[in-house]
Amino acid sequence: MKYLFLILGLVMPAVVPAQALFTWDLLWTGSWEESKTLNNRGDFRFGFSAPGLLFRAQALDRHTINFELDPVWGDPSKGITSGSCALYHKPTDSRFLYGVIDEWGLPARIRSPWIRAAPYAETRKPSMADLRTTASSTKKDELYLYLSSPRLKLERVLPELSLRGYASGQFTPSGIALENPAPAFTGGLEGTFDELAYLSLEGFYTGFQLPAKQSSAWFSDPPPLPDRDFRLGAAALALKLPWLSFTSDWAWSETFAYGSGVYGNAGLRINPPLFAPWSLSLAADGMSERYTGSDGSNPGGGVRMAGKIERKGKRSNLFRASGVLRGPAVGEAFERSSMGLYYRFPASAPRVKSGGFPLRIRRVALNVDRNASDRKKINDGIDGSLGLSFNPININLATSIDWLARADDLPSPFPFFPPGAFSSTKTSCELLWSPRIFQFRTRWAYTAYAKKDNQWEASVSAAARFKHGRFSVKFAWPVFPDKWNCTLSWRVEK
Repeated sequence: MKYLFLILGLVMPAVVPAQALFTWDLLWTGSWEESKTLNNRGDFRFGFSAPGLLFRAQALDRHTINFELDPVWGDPSKGITSGSCALYHKPTDSRFLYGVIDEWGLPARIRSPWIRAAPYAETRKPSMADLRTTASSTKKDELYLYLSSPRLKLERVLPELSLRGYASGQFTPSGIALENPAPAFTGGLEGTFDELAYLSLEGFYTGFQLPAKQSSAWFSDPPPLPDRDFRLGAAALALKLPWLSFTSDWAWSETFAYGSGVYGNAGLRINPPLFAPWSLSLAADGMSERYTGSDGSNPGGGVRMAGKIERKGKRSNLFRASGVLRGPAVGEAFERSSMGLYYRFPASAPRVKSGGFPLRIRRVALNVDRNASDRKKINDGIDGSLGLSFNPININLATSIDWLARADDLPSPFPFFPPGAFSSTKTSCELLWSPRIFQFRTRWAYTAYAKKDNQWEASVSAAARFKHGRFSVKFAWPVFPDKWNCTLSWRVEK
């Protein structure tokens, strides 16, 4: 008998578990704040394993639900209901999207740079877009097509080199906004050499007609403007080596009856093996006064310089010292600053017994900042936070102090001189306990004002995690104990 099984094993091929022909998953998330907003999101995905295609359909809804009104949903015209769909090709990450879209990478970096963090090389992302997961009252439905080639290796020329090219187009369908289709095009080329060197080149272009700009004042800057043509072009470079990374973006805009402007940035990260695990990051960006971003807004001129030193140790240990300076223009004195220190202690080693000392410091942070753009009202602030673990409870403590100052002469960009008058201070304590599938959180804060009544605020929440979802309830007192509200949140997935 054993010889029979041996013969069958040699003759019959090995039985390999068959791969599923298709996969699917369903997601439903939402939240409701008492007497305010009800949000719902449904997301259905259906994938085909063989060609690597994934179809996605999403529905978003945001309405006001107030049981004290009749009807309880208030004015239906103020609600938002939208649908979107997408088709993805997983091997190349190519995609076709229809709906409200969020984009990142080069188009996002040149939109409104001042509301974004400093352009460090390590935080850079390639250009891409995906469906927005929250309802929007300002964005319109768009079409987005992103095509990417697979990574191609030049075996006969340079076996270590692999290349990938991609291009994308984004525009508003003519049936929705015929007068302003707003096309935007992106293209790029990536090259990787022996998995050690990475080079990326990107380009971006958009052009459309900006709506008329009105003003309620007789004299304003900029003045009231009519409908005007707008064009924007940009280019990006990224080079990454084992111990050095360099990135740079450049954009040029031209707006009829307003003028042209330029924006540029550069980021450098150095982490040579000789100084491991230390690393140094530098970043700078500047913008002319007449620059218009890819969304048609005018962020305003300025220059910004930033630096960061980091040390990454074992078990998620991290030390970071960072600073940012910002001025109104190149060659002028800096008037804004932000500096910070952060340290995250190493996580407990797996071998440490549970019967050890229960109190442990997890992280500590300190930040100071100044805004002296208005010399008659200089805003200074300092805030610190401390994260503790008193097994099994996590404790987060935070304190901030704000004060106002004024200066007749050019003030220092750092919040040390001149001394100012106290404005407000806020202290908060947060407790977090996560037993098994549950999570309980409470936060209490006290704010003392110089010219207003002091104020307490509090919140208590509980959440339960299940195999296919999560449910939470939160009670918050923005003004304790006079004003309070309740928020329900849920997430169901299969």
